[in-house]
Amino acid sequence: MVIEEALVTALQHERRVRDRFTELANRAAAPDARAFFDLMAREEQGHVDYLEAKLREWRTTGDVVGDELATAVPRGDWLQKGAKALAGAPPPGDHGSPLDHLTEALRLEEEVSAFYRELAGTVDQPRAAALFRRFLEIEDGHTALVRAQIDHETRTGNFFDVREFTLDG
Repeated sequence: MVIEEALVTALQHERRVRDRFTELANRAAAPDARAFFDLMAREEQGHVDYLEAKLREWRTTGDVVGDELATAVPRGDWLQKGAKALAGAPPPGDHGSPLDHLTEALRLEEEVSAFYRELAGTVDQPRAAALFRRFLEIEDGHTALVRAQIDHETRTGNFFDVREFTLDG
């Protein structure tokens, strides 16, 4: 895939995910659930800003440099606090449960990770491939965050895919 097409397509994905996380934040009844989805939306907005800058760079210079892309992955104590808040009963009305929202977030993050995995292998310039590999690392991190929230919500005994307890003792 050529770089400009890759950047434009990546922007479309990031905007769609950002918009959905913003919507989920606005619909969340629990403050901590709202904070989680706000964080995810801000993270995706950072990706949009970065990709827009890279697209401008490409169109101006004919090259793209994979500058460091920061992430807003939260501290562990914030995750634990958010997971406790999400464990409450779903709010009344047609808002969906926290687990429904997290399941959708997981689907979105897995979809975007798959997109970047493919893009990193097909883009026609090595520096652009490195840029998209960094996006893949971050999106895989987002996926892990959402899975941790789901694990806590469903009380599987796992947190970040690590078994914390079993019912067998």
